[in-house]
Amino acid sequence: MEETRTISPGNCTIMHNGMEINIKKSEDILRILGKKYSLLIIGVLGNFPSVNFNELKKAVGCPRSNLLSARLKEMSAAGITQRKVIDLYPVSVKYELTEKGKELREKLIPFFMWIDCNCYFI
Repeated sequence: MEETRTISPGNCTIMHNGMEINIKKSEDILRILGKKYSLLIIGVLGNFPSVNFNELKKAVGCPRSNLLSARLKEMSAAGITQRKVIDLYPVSVKYELTEKGKELREKLIPFFMWIDCNCYFI
């Protein structure tokens, strides 16, 4: 006999390999990752130990500095990126992934690969 499952309010879960995973917790991080340039920033930052602001802006193709700055602040508050001030003259600011950000990037690699192989319409 087939098991009957019902959908109840607030039960935002997925089944994977016999495990029930609560994905309701994902809302906060998806608010950040779903914004323009966020995934590109994570992808690019993971290629280098650290990247300065202007290099990152060019690499991700972000046209406005304030937009890139806002994304970096959101990701920093979430513990994904960190900002380092290099106290030289002139002062330099570098961005890098935190350990949490590096782990997230590794989990995103299969997603990026899927996009590369399956999104021909772009």
